[in-house]
Amino acid sequence: MAKHSINLLQIGLLPAKALWTLNRVVAIWLVTLLVMLALILIVKMQVSSLTAQYQAVDSLKSIQELQLKDLEAAISSNRKDAALLEQLNTIKLLIANKQSLHLQLTDPTQTYSAGFSSAMTELASLHNPNISLQRVILGNGNMTFSGIARTPDAVPSWLSGFESSTFLSGESFVNFSLTENKDQITEFFVSSAARQGE
Repeated sequence: MAKHSINLLQIGLLPAKALWTLNRVVAIWLVTLLVMLALILIVKMQVSSLTAQYQAVDSLKSIQELQLKDLEAAISSNRKDAALLEQLNTIKLLIANKQSLHLQLTDPTQTYSAGFSSAMTELASLHNPNISLQRVILGNGNMTFSGIARTPDAVPSWLSGFESSTFLSGESFVNFSLTENKDQITEFFVSSAARQGE
């Protein structure tokens, strides 16, 4: 079959398609607008989140500052008072002295603890109506008695009764004196020697 038409329109003669058409420009603007709106929305959400975090941290900071002020006030009120420290040291010294005295008074190996109480008990049991003790000194292994007697022979008689006692027996009295005062009352003074090993 024969061809009866000739196409004189060549490709090169066709007009070039426009790169920037109205539809493309509108589409690009719409896409750009959507992207910008999405970015604005994301940034706004981040700003809201950061603002909330900042407010929480700021309120925590305020609370901690108040706690710090309270603690500083408590620390300043808890500082050591010099007068109270001195009273505390005095009380500690008194307690230490009382504890030391208690140990000495409850130590049965010492004369001035159990010895003193037993000596007083035995002196009470060796009561002599003719003897009036005015002073009794017990300590460091020594015993000293002084007082008044109705008669001079009452003192040796009273001292002889020490042999029947537990604590006072075996004492060696090296100082013994009898004197008569201006009222003609016999005064006596008796002192023992120091014990060996004390």
